[in-house]
Amino acid sequence: MANFKILDSNTHKNTRVKLGRGAEFGENIHTVPVIAEELHQLVLEYPICFIKDNNTGQFGLNALLGFEVGENLFLEGNKWNAQYVPLHIRRQPFMAGINGEDGDRPTEENTVITINMDNTRVQESEGELLFDADGKLTPYMETVNNLLATLVNGIIRTEAFVKALSDNDLIEPVQLKVSFASGEEKRFDGVYTIHEENFKNLSAEVLSAFHRSGYLQAIYMLKVSMGNIQKLVSMKNKTL
Repeated sequence: MANFKILDSNTHKNTRVKLGRGAEFGENIHTVPVIAEELHQLVLEYPICFIKDNNTGQFGLNALLGFEVGENLFLEGNKWNAQYVPLHIRRQPFMAGINGEDGDRPTEENTVITINMDNTRVQESEGELLFDADGKLTPYMETVNNLLATLVNGIIRTEAFVKALSDNDLIEPVQLKVSFASGEEKRFDGVYTIHEENFKNLSAEVLSAFHRSGYLQAIYMLKVSMGNIQKLVSMKNKTL
């Protein structure tokens, strides 16, 4: 269970955050949410797809890290074998919270930093301090603060991007069928990608609007990223 508390210089003056990568920090996951601003870096290493939230029916942008629950093929001990680690991984154990009513949209005025006190990174014996002796944010926390600001703004823009795709019927389910060196074959459902046919038939008006908003470039990056599925297969084969 997560136990998020609003960050406070008095309450958390001795709190430290242990850095590093590893399953001990909950990084053994097979998917991770990402934002559109990360696509330039993500597309070089990860397959990026849409996954539907069964509770809300909304699509979210995700990077695939493995083929089954608890499998992160990029994680080898305490090393993450990629040049770029997604922001949602790097933000741990922090999260941007909203100090307001349910349903409020995040703004610079109502956004606060929260910390999950039950996260294994959080301790007092070792790691990076959050506040200095004067109660000011340490350089480490300034970096975290900037990262969270990027995420908050990025989530809003990514939601708008995904909505535009959904409104134009550009999201379709895809069945991933992969074969491993062991001879095992698996099929994975619940993954969505760009609807090629509908994309080809978009009107000039919509294409122009997508180009102005940067959506067109993002669509092409999403399409290209799915070629990284074969990279995941190769990584999986090395573990068999």
